[in-house]
Amino acid sequence: MSAKEKIAYLKGLLAGLNMKDETAAKAFSSVTEALEALADEIEEHAALIEEQQDLYEELEDDFSLLDEDLDTLERSFAEFMGEDFEETDEEENEFDEAYESVACPKCGHVFYYQPEMYEEGEALQCPDCGETFAQPAEE
Repeated sequence: MSAKEKIAYLKGLLAGLNMKDETAAKAFSSVTEALEALADEIEEHAALIEEQQDLYEELEDDFSLLDEDLDTLERSFAEFMGEDFEETDEEENEFDEAYESVACPKCGHVFYYQPEMYEEGEALQCPDCGETFAQPAEE
């Protein structure tokens, strides 16, 4: 049962009570109106989140294509200059050395951070839920 359906059910229950106390009836009416407004906002936010996820996926696809095009351009340039183009994982290794992966203990969201950008003992903040927690111990 959705939030809107539950609110409609609650309104029906309250209407069936035939309250004689007008103050209580107004209070319950105000509460159900507030709940309806919240349910509407939740639906709007859900739609916005879905749009943002779609945009993120499109950007991810675009960046993948750009990365492939850049590799092709690097290969063509190396051939033009008469050099052998060797595909290495050097750039990937640089990423692995500069960033560390960490999982939020509250929500489990995995993200990367640069340890050298933080002072020793400085807390990390999860970009997903906003929870702050201590940096993992260095291995």
